[in-house]
Amino acid sequence: MLNNMVKFFPSIVLSIAAILLCLGGLDFLWFSVISGDWYSMQMGSLMRETLIVWPWGVFYLMYGGVVFVLAVVANRDKPLYYAAIDGALLGLASYGAYNLTNYSILAGFPLTIALIDWAWGIFLTAASAACGWIGFQSIRKREPQ
Repeated sequence: MLNNMVKFFPSIVLSIAAILLCLGGLDFLWFSVISGDWYSMQMGSLMRETLIVWPWGVFYLMYGGVVFVLAVVANRDKPLYYAAIDGALLGLASYGAYNLTNYSILAGFPLTIALIDWAWGIFLTAASAACGWIGFQSIRKREPQ
């Protein structure tokens, strides 16, 4: 296994970078352009006045690693859509757990936010898995097997 990690190290790095760029880029687009002030209008009193950034960083690194292992590595010898489907399933479970838990325990957490954010998480994770798969394959195809 260690030999494969060394052999595919450039593919691994490019894949994880692609996943993280996709996660961060699409989420930035989502929160700054697409959803705009919608979250703050819907969740008002639940939101902090000053955003704490480090939990996002921890989440992106952790989630990106999980996307890599469960969607990219698991489908490295299959077509792209397998990685995207596994990414969507991972998003279904993880964003579902987050949003359904918030909806069930936070009195002011709107159902519309839960459902739309859940759908966004499914798309975001599928797209990130696809980007990671493309990154992994782009170098892997050029390497001697």
